[in-house]
Amino acid sequence: MYNRSEIVRTANKLSGNGLPRSQAFKKAWELAKGKTLIVKGVTQGKRQTAIEHIKHYSPEEVSISLERDTKSLFDNHAIKVIATIHGKSYCVGYLASSISEWLSKVMDFGTALKGALKQIVGGNGFYYGLRINAVIV
Repeated sequence: MYNRSEIVRTANKLSGNGLPRSQAFKKAWELAKGKTLIVKGVTQGKRQTAIEHIKHYSPEEVSISLERDTKSLFDNHAIKVIATIHGKSYCVGYLASSISEWLSKVMDFGTALKGALKQIVGGNGFYYGLRINAVIV
């Protein structure tokens, strides 16, 4: 069952920030149903090593959290993707700026988002990548 009051609250926050009301409700319902997001910046630092480590675990064992990165010099709306396995946390990348621009407004408003690992792509000589699901809690 969906938390409709949270969906309406999210849509109102998005429409208050300049998004037309119909598009705001579409985005809020996408988040309520679960939106698949691609993690960007996975090739920086030791993130490839972290993703390779994550690959050895089942998706149920990996906890994904989304955190605002207010100290980012490049993007005011940056959202970090943190993967946690058995108490160890890894920053595996960031959400794309087109998504984080409106999603950060929702998170700043106080709406909690839960992430889940959907898929690890790549390997075999190619860079690893991540796909996650984000849902309004």
